[in-house]
Amino acid sequence: MRIGFLTPEFVTERYFSGGLANYIYRISLALVGMGHEVHVITLSEEPPAEFEHKGIWISRINNSAKLFSWLNRFSFLKLRSTMKLLSLSYSFYAKLKELHIRRPFDIVQYANYNSCGLVSSILLPIPFMLRISTYTPAWHEHQGVRRTLDMKAVEFLERLQLRVSSNIYAPSHALKQMLEEKTAAGTVRVVRTPFFLETDTRDSSVYEGMLQGKQYLLFFGRLQLHKGVHILAESLPGFFKANPEGYAAIVGMDIPTRLASSMKDYLISRCAEFADRLVFIGQIPHEQLYPVIQGARVVVLPSLIDNLPNACLEAMALAKPIVGTRGASFEEMIADGESGFLVPPGDSQALGHKLCEAWTHPRLDAIGRAAKVAVQAYAPEETVRAFLAYAQSVAGHSSMSTQKRGEEDLCAPRHSI
Repeated sequence: MRIGFLTPEFVTERYFSGGLANYIYRISLALVGMGHEVHVITLSEEPPAEFEHKGIWISRINNSAKLFSWLNRFSFLKLRSTMKLLSLSYSFYAKLKELHIRRPFDIVQYANYNSCGLVSSILLPIPFMLRISTYTPAWHEHQGVRRTLDMKAVEFLERLQLRVSSNIYAPSHALKQMLEEKTAAGTVRVVRTPFFLETDTRDSSVYEGMLQGKQYLLFFGRLQLHKGVHILAESLPGFFKANPEGYAAIVGMDIPTRLASSMKDYLISRCAEFADRLVFIGQIPHEQLYPVIQGARVVVLPSLIDNLPNACLEAMALAKPIVGTRGASFEEMIADGESGFLVPPGDSQALGHKLCEAWTHPRLDAIGRAAKVAVQAYAPEETVRAFLAYAQSVAGHSSMSTQKRGEEDLCAPRHSI
């Protein structure tokens, strides 16, 4: 099959650390390895280009500044984010149309994130699937985003994308349930995310320079409110007090939030006298990240809302015990007390107690080994097969529908003019 992916982020680009970027990279690699042709169209800060990366064809596009400027003026500068998404969706459409004319796709997958496939799904006669990685209103709520007219319009674009899409899937049952309860999306299929460690290469320079010789718990991911970074900040002083030898490593991009312009500064302020036991590491590639994960005693991912987070799968694959949250899809990956630990979301006291419990748990290594076994359920052999079965059914159904319409057109009576 010739399969296309439209995404606002990919691992070849500057902002490579998002779960969506890693998901598309992993499934693309797996599909290429099975003999399929994969073409990824991604938003980029680099000039537009087409190139090959590990067998995957990449097309970089930029958001149309001219179209965005016109749309922004049309909205009297009140819907900046909405117009930016619309112009981006059109840029994706223009590139996808060009590639499809050059050589047709069998099927395309659109990411719901940033509504990147909205224009294409309406205007292009290509079979497509919509992969949902977030439900924007819920994510906005947990991120503390102000519900301005602009943000409401952004959410409307997502609802419109759901309405015009008949083949929708989500990686987790938690997100499937949320969509079916809160939207008119209809039936949402669950197709698990394929997972494997992306590289066997290890670069221990960051670990050796900043963490070697330290006992530490680890948070890695973007420092955003829906990831529960502020809850972690409230729980760490108690953990540090109970475990004088313990450090906390914080890895990822610092993001401004409604609580602070820098969540790094927020963590430092909340930990006060223990701030010297915080180790901050910015965004790093996987070959540097994996040694940092392997050196951790416990991984903490206190998300308020999430969708089968990539960070959890990576830590499990490296045999690390994880403290995650209930109701945010972690229970679909972790059995509490057997392959990890679960706490209520948003409860800093419960998180602090669980971190102390995990830190001194007599079976900590065994729990990590059980996590490594559990993550095998996401091996490409199973998950990519499920993805392909769904893609082939969508492409086949669309082809039959097109053929049927053609037959109806042939049988229709012709009227003279």
